[in-house]
Amino acid sequence: MGGDVMAATRRALAPGGSRPPAMLVLLAALLVAATIVAAVVGTLSLTGGAGPGGPPPARVAAPPELATPPAAPPAVPTEAAPTAAPTAEAPAPPADPRSVFRDPALRTLAEPFLTGPAASCDQRDPGADVTETVACDLGGGRSAVFSRMVSPEAMRDHRRGIVAGRDARAGTVRSVRWRYVAGRPETRAGVPPLEKDRGEGIRVRFVDRAGVPRLYFDQDSSGCTGDIALTRPTGNDRADLEALRTYWADPAE
Repeated sequence: MGGDVMAATRRALAPGGSRPPAMLVLLAALLVAATIVAAVVGTLSLTGGAGPGGPPPARVAAPPELATPPAAPPAVPTEAAPTAAPTAEAPAPPADPRSVFRDPALRTLAEPFLTGPAASCDQRDPGADVTETVACDLGGGRSAVFSRMVSPEAMRDHRRGIVAGRDARAGTVRSVRWRYVAGRPETRAGVPPLEKDRGEGIRVRFVDRAGVPRLYFDQDSSGCTGDIALTRPTGNDRADLEALRTYWADPAE
């Protein structure tokens, strides 16, 4: 194609029999320029190259990558609900200490001393010449042992040793007969020595050889006995024995 263009140009410029008009020369030049431009554009189209200073061909965008879903947060172990602590059973109400007694007469003798909220009793093995023995915590720093002897005669034999101070510290024994106060059967009192009322039985106060203040009393008609002791003595024997007498006379006060 370049050879054809050059030949056409030479023919246009070659002298002829007469010089061609100026217009023809101009047209020939324009034709040559147009041919050159067309050749360049065609060449560029075939090669796909960009001309000098031309913008680079647009890049084809790659297909967008599929978004990777965010990783799930690590599972938090579910805490097991705390196991409820076993409910402690409410303590059983204290048994009526009177129900421990089997012998009605022994229960009657002991009953006035069993009215406190802290009172509790248990059966004990009876000793010789005894049909029933019940040991009680009376509350308030006091305890007691109630017994029924096999007979009033056996009870009186037991009494003699106590009145004689067999188990007492020397000089601490105080004994009188006792009776229920008229009109107040729940109250007991000592019989004054000059009165000939035999009352119910004998009451003896003493401090035993271990230093424990005690009050013993018995009942002739039933052959029953009671032995009350202070579990927290003050060390003042006289005051402790008087406190025992006051309590024995009326435990409800």
